[in-house]
Amino acid sequence: MHVIQERLLELSKEYDLVNMKLSVIGKLIGVAHLQTVKHHRDQLIKHGYIEANDKKTGLFEDSFNTETQAELIRIPVRGTINAGPAAAVADDRVQGFLRISSSLLKTSAPVDELYALKVEGRSMNQAAVGGYQTIDDGDYLIVDGRDFEPKSGDYVISLIDNMANVKRFVLDRLNKQIVLMSESTDDFPPIVIHPDDPADFDYLAKAKVVQVVKKPKVA
Repeated sequence: MHVIQERLLELSKEYDLVNMKLSVIGKLIGVAHLQTVKHHRDQLIKHGYIEANDKKTGLFEDSFNTETQAELIRIPVRGTINAGPAAAVADDRVQGFLRISSSLLKTSAPVDELYALKVEGRSMNQAAVGGYQTIDDGDYLIVDGRDFEPKSGDYVISLIDNMANVKRFVLDRLNKQIVLMSESTDDFPPIVIHPDDPADFDYLAKAKVVQVVKKPKVA
């Protein structure tokens, strides 16, 4: 069990964490990011470790005279990503921070697992991340950096010969191939890989795109 979940479980012996404000919980366990608090609390609720209890105190917001639950989160920016041929060298160095309100985040992933990449190129301008978000030149992608097994239809950060790009991952079982597809108003050829290629074949679906922060449109 994660150390934050252990703290929450101990706290739940005295307090009703289901109805307690996230900002109050964060103060009690020493975790600043409310999305991280929410993620770990929700995991405990999901697995039945904690539940609402009217006999326990909820220590609502007024007890601590705290601010509202929304906060400004800093997500590290790790360079640019090509929406086109894999032409950007993969680089994990932090080059700055994307500051975004927690109320705008659309993922339950822990904040400390997220990072951002700035998009260069047009090959994904017909994408539908989350069902509707396109990926345009100048946008920022918010990426879940945890290890994952890509599913067909996921938008992924892929590495080919240590060069990175963003594509839609399609597992074509009928033709026994993995296809990294562009979704664009322009014509970009796909990248096609055999699913049984050896492990040392220099391709990796590194991370999953969970959200797009759109470049502002100025009239």
